[in-house]
Amino acid sequence: MQNCSLKYCSVKLRLSTRNNLPRLSFMTRSSATLLIFMAGLYTSSSLPVPAQEKSSSSVKSSLSTLNEMQDAFAAIAEELEPAVCTVFSSHAPRSGDGSSKSSRKRAPVTGSGVVISKDGWILTNDHVVDGADRVTVKLHDGREFMGEVRRDYHSDLALVKITSSTPFPAARLGDSDKLKIGHWAIAIGSPYRYEGSFSVGVVSSMFRRQEVFDFNSPNQGRFYPNMIQTDAAINPGNSGGPLCNISGEVIGINTTIESEAGGSVGIGFAIPINSAKFVVSQLLEKGRVSYGYLGVSPTDVTPKMASVLRVERGALIERDPEPSSPGAKSGLQAGDVVVSINNHSVRNELDLRTLVAQTIPGTTVKINYVRDGIPGNIQVTLGEAPEIPIEKPHTLGTAQLGIEVQSLSDKLADQYRIPQKLQGVAVKAIDPDCDAADKLMVGAVIIKINDTEVPTVQAFHAVVASLKSGDLIRIRYQVGKDRRFALVSVN
Repeated sequence: MQNCSLKYCSVKLRLSTRNNLPRLSFMTRSSATLLIFMAGLYTSSSLPVPAQEKSSSSVKSSLSTLNEMQDAFAAIAEELEPAVCTVFSSHAPRSGDGSSKSSRKRAPVTGSGVVISKDGWILTNDHVVDGADRVTVKLHDGREFMGEVRRDYHSDLALVKITSSTPFPAARLGDSDKLKIGHWAIAIGSPYRYEGSFSVGVVSSMFRRQEVFDFNSPNQGRFYPNMIQTDAAINPGNSGGPLCNISGEVIGINTTIESEAGGSVGIGFAIPINSAKFVVSQLLEKGRVSYGYLGVSPTDVTPKMASVLRVERGALIERDPEPSSPGAKSGLQAGDVVVSINNHSVRNELDLRTLVAQTIPGTTVKINYVRDGIPGNIQVTLGEAPEIPIEKPHTLGTAQLGIEVQSLSDKLADQYRIPQKLQGVAVKAIDPDCDAADKLMVGAVIIKINDTEVPTVQAFHAVVASLKSGDLIRIRYQVGKDRRFALVSVN
């Protein structure tokens, strides 16, 4: 691990960062409350009070304040922890990687998620489920579900859908635009697989720009133009879990940490929930996210730059746009300062990126800019940001169970020492990456799946075809003269 590196809370990655702030802690806030309260008691008292009595009264009042704060945290945990889940994703090894099939193992990733609707939509990080062919969600009450995934690489956000006949507990979403430095910040998730872990801190800073590069895909990285910084303890496994306010509302999705050793040092980053709401709405509506595209590279205008550029504020275009981009076709060029889009003020780079990205591609917008101190405006029809290819999941096994079977002939019965009158199908091969590989073996004779007997290969495939991903099925089988039973998950 590189020194002073930024890491996903589930995958080790490297980032160059800056602008670290001093840590604010729970004890600092509590101590300040105690001192202010005691000072108030002293100044409001008009009659002499014995020192011992004053001290006792002050302690009782301070304990009352701390108990109220403690009760508030407990109430948040009681409300939110049922809506926070652990997300397990596994990546099957690719064929042709140079290893034998029997030696290849799944690459597991553990992260967190938060249920945002009672019908089972879960919000998490894209890097938690990136390229996974199997995603399992474990709820706070211990129930496990196989999930279907909708991803967006750009934002590093994803939705996982689970299904049940009963409603799921769902978290309330807050308004991250109302956050201020010093507000309480509460992280809930599964760091190091310790499910339902609860940590408390404050919002340390806002609008942090970060960029993460993946060592496994050096040509790809994710850019985060606007992140919440917190000193609430965030560790590997917290990725995708909620960052909450003192009202118990989700204000962010925990995503990365900066650490030399890989654990929390009080510098964690979360994607603001208002940014996530835009992504969620499009993933739910279309299954993908369409971003508006201008094709410019903006940067903030600092106060020193503003005097030279003869503007109060805005977003400076650092280099000429690509010739084929909407920005170039409209006449924008390096040195222009964009000050508004469709009459919405552009105060900085983040405003420009957000306004463009959250505009439907194909929309014509009016851009006001300043060039060499002279105001101007143009009409631009925004394009659609190019998609980053998303790796498709690898398909496992010869069937949903990952089991290949054959008819139980007299010869096989003798070979496997099976009574010849037994009705069933013999296991010919098992995909080592499927759940059945841990329960069955070649030569076992499958007699029944759930309540259906499978005396022939056709009967076996008919039952398998009716199974759904995520089902936990009952298999009765025989090895030699031993009758056995197993519970197996369907891939």
